Amino acid sequence: MLRTLVPGVVLLFVVFWAGTQLNVHGNPVSLPYTSERANKTAHSGQNIGITGFELLNYFKTQVLPGLTSNRPHGVAVSSFYDSFVAYLSPDAGHKSCFPEGSTVSKLNRNVNPVTKVHSHNDYWRDLPLFEALCHGIASVEADVWLIDGSEELAVGHNQAFLDPEHRTLNSLYTKPLLRMLNEVNCLEDLQDHKYGVFYNSPETTLYMYIDFKSENGSQTYAHLINNHLRPLIDAGYLTNFNLQSKQIEWNPVTVVLTGDYPTDLKVLDGQDDDGILHTNQRFVFLDAPLYDLQPQHEQLSVVASASISQLLSNCSNSTASQSSNGLSKDEINCIRPFVAKAHAMNLKTRIWGVPNWPNNLRKQLWRQQVYELEVDVLNVDHLYEASQVF
Repeated sequence: MLRTLVPGVVLLFVVFWAGTQLNVHGNPVSLPYTSERANKTAHSGQNIGITGFELLNYFKTQVLPGLTSNRPHGVAVSSFYDSFVAYLSPDAGHKSCFPEGSTVSKLNRNVNPVTKVHSHNDYWRDLPLFEALCHGIASVEADVWLIDGSEELAVGHNQAFLDPEHRTLNSLYTKPLLRMLNEVNCLEDLQDHKYGVFYNSPETTLYMYIDFKSENGSQTYAHLINNHLRPLIDAGYLTNFNLQSKQIEWNPVTVVLTGDYPTDLKVLDGQDDDGILHTNQRFVFLDAPLYDLQPQHEQLSVVASASISQLLSNCSNSTASQSSNGLSKDEINCIRPFVAKAHAMNLKTRIWGVPNWPNNLRKQLWRQQVYELEVDVLNVDHLYEASQVF
């Protein structure tokens, strides 16, 4: 009996060892199983219990390898993006109104909002909008383009590489935001108080910069309001300026126009000057020029931005610093009055075009902007790094 038992035990050990090696070393034989498991986890709609950076890391290290080895059919944005969105879908088996199982809860339940960081070129990221929210970033941006014969605004940096079918302002930003906000504002006793997209700070607004790239700013604006922002407006989710009381009502999302946006109030507020939707409210704010602020910006804007070169050009013999020590004392003194003027007008400030390489220079310039210039929002590409500092 012992003679038959020992070979069986040895054989069982060999099979177990071989299977372990295949999984550890990534032999293709094990990939179908890995992919099936990854897809099941990603598409189940269940809450796996981790949020923030840990959630992003889990999808990149555990789910993405399986997806790239067995890419599913019908990919929209990307297999990674599509699977992540599927995971964020409402938990199976829960009642229709269950904020604790919401997308917001899954994204940043254990993350504090980072209000000093702006996600530069957010639409370039693997997970537009969602990656920023996982890090708690409270400011994102999307470049938008008019598309001939379409009511959609395409999102992208270069017109030659647009995907007007899958990568639109609606698909990447406004529809996901509407769904997220509906999920956390579904309880009837909360109708007078709108919760936002940050679990630990639901009163914190998300700044959404819309960068107009097409030359026809008026037409872009009409598409933006009527085809993209209207559902958010109707639900009461957008920060607005009351044209009668001249007061701002803060809400979960604050839309800031930048780029080739229209400045004519007849366009922004409608021909009757009673709001674009006859509500006596303006639902967008203009990105004011930090280097050339005017009195009217107090009622048109909530933020002011400029490139570092634009600011330094106002001072003789000053250019964007390339020193490893960051901005010089003279450069600090040159920029500081612009920031102070904006603050006196109750405008937040942002400087773009700041060198971000090498790493030591980037970090030094971050510190100088925040602590010496008192800039409110940093224009950032490296979200994780900035979120750990600020």
